[in-house]
Amino acid sequence: LADLVPRLPAMAVAGPIDPISVPTDLGAREVLDLGQRVLDLQKIDNPQASLHACASKYGAQAIRSLFEKLERKDAVMNFEEMNLSDNNIGDEGCQWLMVGLSSKTKSGDLVGKNLKSLIMPRARFGAQGMKAIGGVLAASPSLENVILSSNICDAEGVAGDFCTGLGKNRSVKSLCLAACRLGDKGVAALSEGPLRSHPALEHLSLQYNRLEEAAAKSLCAMLAVNQALRFLDLSGNSLGPGGALALVEGVKKNKGRLQRLAVSQNELQAKGVKALSQLFVSDEGKHLIYLDLRHNAVPFHDMAKIREELGRPMDDKSEGWMLVFGHRQLLLNR
Repeated sequence: LADLVPRLPAMAVAGPIDPISVPTDLGAREVLDLGQRVLDLQKIDNPQASLHACASKYGAQAIRSLFEKLERKDAVMNFEEMNLSDNNIGDEGCQWLMVGLSSKTKSGDLVGKNLKSLIMPRARFGAQGMKAIGGVLAASPSLENVILSSNICDAEGVAGDFCTGLGKNRSVKSLCLAACRLGDKGVAALSEGPLRSHPALEHLSLQYNRLEEAAAKSLCAMLAVNQALRFLDLSGNSLGPGGALALVEGVKKNKGRLQRLAVSQNELQAKGVKALSQLFVSDEGKHLIYLDLRHNAVPFHDMAKIREELGRPMDDKSEGWMLVFGHRQLLLNR
């Protein structure tokens, strides 16, 4: 019977388009494909492998080797997306990234001209690495999406070279700096510098950065003049009631350009939550289509009062913590 079953032709396995060999931090070598549009180094090949094994696989030498191969080929990098998440890139790797992406071929083409997305959360770099990324921003004309979360750089990391690089950039639309421990001084450096006039940046995440009232005041001054920002995420900080009042003033001065604001988990208390929720339903806040005020230490009695003043009493069982106003959303709980 086996002889009667028609045999399907063997399917060829697609091989790498432009393979190169790079070293890993584990002492082996791995093949990467320069012909692809996406470089994804966030890999766990075996489900039994640990995250530590994943993070230890690629490091600074892999980044260096990749760009040395491109230099020998005198070629522009094909990657539109580089995902270096959860690898031991470090400050040295960021430096090689800056040097490689900003270099040029013999014909004058920028090696990193095709790069649109740089994804580097938990890449184990600090202040010097963040400064090097500033050089990447300055040299990348097509870069739109940048994720640098959970790389502890403190305020030192974004001051100076990073701010200068972001100021020179004209293409980045989304920048995520969550959990980088920037503090109020780091946000002040950004707000007084590139955030005031960046022409394209629409989304900024500053979640979990130990921000307090002073940061909100810096952002208030920035919002008064910024023309591009549409979504500001400040969740997971400690802005407090004073920070909430500063944001209310900032949103008013912004004159309707900001559309989404997230300030959940910020210890705003009843005073801060009331001020922002009242802004949301006012004429000066009608441009906001999304406002997240959840988990801000508001006692039940005060929350009930806030809901009553909004015309959405808590005895209305049809609504939970998300209050819908047409196409607009107000997220509100204790």
